[in-house]
Order: sequence, then C-alpha cells, then structure tokens
Amino acid sequence: MEITFFKNALSREATSLTKELFTSSIQSSNTRSLLNRFRSGDEQSKKYLPAVSWQCAGFKNGVRKDADAIPNGLFALDIDHIKAMNLPGIQTPLQLFESFKARIDELDIVCVHQTPSADGLRVVALCQPQFSTLAENQAWLAGEIGCGYDAVCKDWARLFFLSVEEDFFYIDWETLFDEEDNNNQSQKTENIYG
Repeated sequence: MEITFFKNALSREATSLTKELFTSSIQSSNTRSLLNRFRSGDEQSKKYLPAVSWQCAGFKNGVRKDADAIPNGLFALDIDHIKAMNLPGIQTPLQLFESFKARIDELDIVCVHQTPSADGLRVVALCQPQFSTLAENQAWLAGEIGCGYDAVCKDWARLFFLSVEEDFFYIDWETLFDEEDNNNQSQKTENIYG
C-alpha cells in the first residue's frame, strides 16, 4: 500500500511511507520530545511531528494539493475530544478502541492510534466500495463505531500527525506495508504497546 509521508507539516518533500520509516518515526526520541512538548502546552511543536496522508499514494506534480492527490484505497477517521462526547463508559482513546476492537476485521480497519493530543483516536480503514468519497466512508465508520468525528478532515491531501509507538493500539502490518517491506511480518498487532 502506498502511503505518503512528510517529515513534518512544514515539509514540502513527500516520500513513500515504508515499514522502516514508520517504525523509526514512532520510536524516535525527537518524536517523543516534540510530543511531550505539545502535550505540555507548546502548540507550535505539533507541526514538527512526522505526518502522513493515510489516504494518499502521492501527488501528481509533486505538490500537496487535494486536486493532485492520488487516492490509495484508505481513509482516516479523526475522532477528537472523546471525553466531551459523553459516551457511556468511555473516557479515553483506549476505552473507545476497546469498544469496537472485536469488529476490526469486519470494519476493514488497518491502524488505530491515540492522537498527539492524547484526547482523540485516529482510525485508518480501507475505503468501502459502496462509497465514492472520503466523507461517506468516514460517516459510515463513525456510525459503526458509535461516535462523533472531525468532519473537516475529508480532503485527500489531509495530513495526520503520527505519535509515539505506545499510542498505537492496532497495526495491520501486512495491509499497510508491501510484502517486500514486511520482512515476513504478516501478523496483525493488537494492543501492541498498551
């Protein structure tokens, strides 16, 4: 699966997200330092976190514009402010994940992680054939999960910030990364760090 990676939100240079690049980014001491600064109130540090366009395989003309985005068959659901949703028995990103983890395969989910704010959840899934837009896919998955979501994040060129490895609750390595990148790691990893 081709996924577009940026060193940070200010970078104009897109590259393909490999398993090695993904792993090194979420394990990086720099990522951890930036994340700690952001979670301590330094809003500016967030834009320096590594970022991906989960739904994009690159850009025609090399410019990160919605019109030039090449869809890759994925979409990301950005769920913010979980506590404020007042979902019964759910106060944290991990609790929200636990509420739907038994349906991961059914919902074609390939990655779930706590967002850098520590108050949100990002769910990455395969686009469903019955829908033709990111917005339709997002609304469907939010309905299946039973929560609200950030409906503004419906453009193909949207960047999503990565977090540190312990914030990742589920990764389907086989689907996200080509077999060449997998090094025979074809398992799905659930609650790998939590």
